[in-house]
Amino acid sequence: MVSPRSARSPYLLRNSAAIRLVLKEGRRVSCPLFTLLYRRNALAHTRVGVVVGKKLGGAVWRNRSKRRFRELARLSLPRLSAGLDLLILPKRESVIEPAEYLRESWKALLARAKLLAPGGTP
Repeated sequence: MVSPRSARSPYLLRNSAAIRLVLKEGRRVSCPLFTLLYRRNALAHTRVGVVVGKKLGGAVWRNRSKRRFRELARLSLPRLSAGLDLLILPKRESVIEPAEYLRESWKALLARAKLLAPGGTP
């Protein structure tokens, strides 16, 4: 039996080569709370990665930030266009912002980058 923690989700972008490719070739949109890089992939589904540097804070703050952004991405997956690699780079301000403000910024940035599927609302 496979434990839930060892099962890898297909929507997570964990491959370092793929992350470097998005960093190098991806398009970039920003807001005061985070930067979003995106690039088309050859897959039928969208993958999401979160990269948090030590400048953001200690391990507790970095892990909290990753959890918050992964949850935002997970909730948005059905409305995102297929075949994308998304990379989220949180900024220090995102850690202390309320979840509602973070969610609104996320929706606005997805709409601005035109990453939502046709007919998909944030």
